[in-house]
Amino acid sequence: MTSVFPFSDSPLVLLIDDDRSMRLLLAQAIKQEGYQVVEAKDGKEGLTLYQQVHPDIILMDALMPIMDGFACCAQLRTLPGGDRVPVLMITCLDDPASVDQAFVAGATDYVTKPIHWAVLRQRVRRLLETNRTTAELQQQTERARRSEDQLRLALEAAHMGTWNWDMSSGQVMMSATTAHNLGLAPTVLTRSSEDLLAMVYPEDAAVVSQATEAAIASGTSLDIELRVKWPDDSIHWVAAKGQGDYDANGQIIRMLGVTMDITERKQAEQKIREQAALLNVTTDAIVVQDLDSQIVFWNQGAERLYGWLASEVIGKNVNEFLPQAALPRFLQDLTWLQEHREWQGALNQVTKAGKAIVVASRWTLVQAESGQPKSILMVNTDITEQKKLEAQFLRSQRLESVGTLASGIAHDLNNSLAPILMSVQLLEKKVQDPQSRTLLSILESNTRRSADLVKQVLSFARGLEGEHTLLQIKHLLVEIEQMVKQTFPRSITIATELLPPDLWVILGDATQLHQVLMNLCVNARDAMPEGGTLSLAAENLWIDENYARMYLDAKVGPYVVLTVADTGMGISPSNLDKIFEPFFTTKEIGKGTGLGLSTVIGIVKGHGGFVTVHSQVERGTAFKVYLPAKATTLERQAEVQHHLPKGHGELILVVDDEEPIRETTRISLEAYGYSVMTANDGIEAIAVYAQHQQEVSAVLIDMMMPSMDGPMTIRMLQKLDPEVKIIAVSGLVSGYEVGENNSIGVQTFLPKPYTAEELLKNLQTILNGKA
Repeated sequence: MTSVFPFSDSPLVLLIDDDRSMRLLLAQAIKQEGYQVVEAKDGKEGLTLYQQVHPDIILMDALMPIMDGFACCAQLRTLPGGDRVPVLMITCLDDPASVDQAFVAGATDYVTKPIHWAVLRQRVRRLLETNRTTAELQQQTERARRSEDQLRLALEAAHMGTWNWDMSSGQVMMSATTAHNLGLAPTVLTRSSEDLLAMVYPEDAAVVSQATEAAIASGTSLDIELRVKWPDDSIHWVAAKGQGDYDANGQIIRMLGVTMDITERKQAEQKIREQAALLNVTTDAIVVQDLDSQIVFWNQGAERLYGWLASEVIGKNVNEFLPQAALPRFLQDLTWLQEHREWQGALNQVTKAGKAIVVASRWTLVQAESGQPKSILMVNTDITEQKKLEAQFLRSQRLESVGTLASGIAHDLNNSLAPILMSVQLLEKKVQDPQSRTLLSILESNTRRSADLVKQVLSFARGLEGEHTLLQIKHLLVEIEQMVKQTFPRSITIATELLPPDLWVILGDATQLHQVLMNLCVNARDAMPEGGTLSLAAENLWIDENYARMYLDAKVGPYVVLTVADTGMGISPSNLDKIFEPFFTTKEIGKGTGLGLSTVIGIVKGHGGFVTVHSQVERGTAFKVYLPAKATTLERQAEVQHHLPKGHGELILVVDDEEPIRETTRISLEAYGYSVMTANDGIEAIAVYAQHQQEVSAVLIDMMMPSMDGPMTIRMLQKLDPEVKIIAVSGLVSGYEVGENNSIGVQTFLPKPYTAEELLKNLQTILNGKA
């Protein structure tokens, strides 16, 4: 039905009442709801108007001349579409007989006079909503009926049969395909459930009965695989799926479902399982997928490598477990395999925990006895660490090659620069005119600059053998601070942390370390063209086994740690692995040689130390220089280990996306009396905390993680528990980040990497409520 009015999205109300004043009041009340209204003064006129405009709802008076509301409603129900339009009867009669007469005539609902307008509007809204919902359900039913034939054809095309189990009679009606799957003649389309259960292989009968009873009791779907014994004594596998149909009281009426013969698939799986049983002892991941990319075998090596159990992946599409970026390459390799029968190569994959790995993969196209391909056997070996070592080795070789080349060039350049510099100095004594002396001065200056550049090349190429003496590093820091304050733009604030009075001494070359700090400060200045904060700091650090496990270049013992941090533009992740390579620079041509950080790493390694860098784009960068200290700290180490605070079984949740850090932290905490749970990202952390909220005493959380970063995770945890105790962990330590952590309610901040002493003391601080 369509309305003759232009605003079809606004319900149309037909008012039928002989009282003009009442019609006026009714129309005013209805229009306040945004409805459209047409009016009729009696039942006969109302029926005529109904056939013209097809309203969405009718309000009619019960007592009218010519044709009253009862007769009008009864005749309305005989007209096309009149059985579906809701009718709200308005009457001054509230006796039971009149109410019954209204409903017998076909009224949907009624209200009595005097009318409460709010009640009237509410009744109209309810009737319209109910009618709209009913119409939608009827449309859905009609669509379902139309698609029933299409579904039947689709099931037959997929070799699937249907069945209908009537619970009252116990009879099961089957399609011809289901009868065939069970070994029955195509004409046998009805059997009792007891007869069908007797056909099930004896070892599977109890499982089928339990699964069916559980599905009926819980209202869930039935999904089982079972063996059936055919009349010729052959055993066939059948997959059966079903769903119960329940009445209003929750009692099951029938169960509807489908069947499929999976004998061939099961036989193939069994053969593969028998052949692969011996392969579970290998560390390689062995995976078998069918030609539709469904996983049919997943050995224990695959469980260990990828983290998914066989029960989680069997029967699923292998593409679900591949990163989207790797999918095109994977499909291309599958095409190659179909043509050449075998393929091998390296693949980038991701584990269940989200860890990126590299595998050496060998694929073989397995053929059936007929010679047709039936599945793909994949054997994958984890070569992630091997690839990392290869990359380090190649980088080391590249640096060595560049260093060798640079040493030769530097030697020749020095030989060429020496006579130039001496000639300039001799000419200065002979030439008197100002213009010539100016040119000689420029020549001398640039020659010396070239010599300094050669010196830098030699620094990272082979390390300059400076004179190593005992140094107090704080004097060097004071000198650097004064220099940068005098030469750097005023838009850059220099912040030097208060140096500890007992700062350990180191054995090193003051000139070379001065160069290290200046190079880092200059880089920090260039990273803050609009200004910012340059922070300088030094501290004593005893690196224990916990810390050394987090950073491969670290060794157990005393270190002085120099920190140069900025609040500049940061370094992109793609460039972080390249910044120490010689001649690599992101600066404009003419503004950087690419030798600064190469020189830094060369000098620091020459001192037996190492450098770490943590950076976040638009947040800043922090370089930490670790220099071995000369301090009598063996007694101190023993004292610290003896007096480290221990836990009493408190449960700590450790959240970090780096597995070595998670495991190292767990081992350290458990060694000192704590219980530990871990999560590899923010999403998992929230799920774990929600389940164990009453048991978790504190959360140790990394601030920079994929999927959900630290600040977002902290906010979600605080919504679950406003009193949650949190230690924030990050490799990038800047005033901005510390301030940000304070603003989101973090009790304390722990810079990464950290020692067991730092970890335990910070933990004790927040557990004792002192943070």
